[in-house]
Amino acid sequence: MRSGSDKRTLQTSDLPSAAGCDRRLARQSRNQRDDLIPANRDLAGAEVELVNLEHRESRLKGALESIAGQYEFILLDCPPALNMLTLNGLVAANAV
Repeated sequence: MRSGSDKRTLQTSDLPSAAGCDRRLARQSRNQRDDLIPANRDLAGAEVELVNLEHRESRLKGALESIAGQYEFILLDCPPALNMLTLNGLVAANAV
């Protein structure tokens, strides 16, 4: 799926916190139908930070609950590895 946005020009964000996703991080795509919350390479460091946290596998799910009612669909793009980031995506998903 092409978003119509050049991800190199988007601002970056960290892994959403347990307190929730901040809607202000969202950037509207060029087609103006989708909102994007971009990440960067620093997100790889979240893997290390998650290891020692309680409920580490459901941190993303908890964060997305704060904005879930504002969207019909939320698409998660996960890394091609079975690691803590992908596990968070799978736990947060209603369907795969």
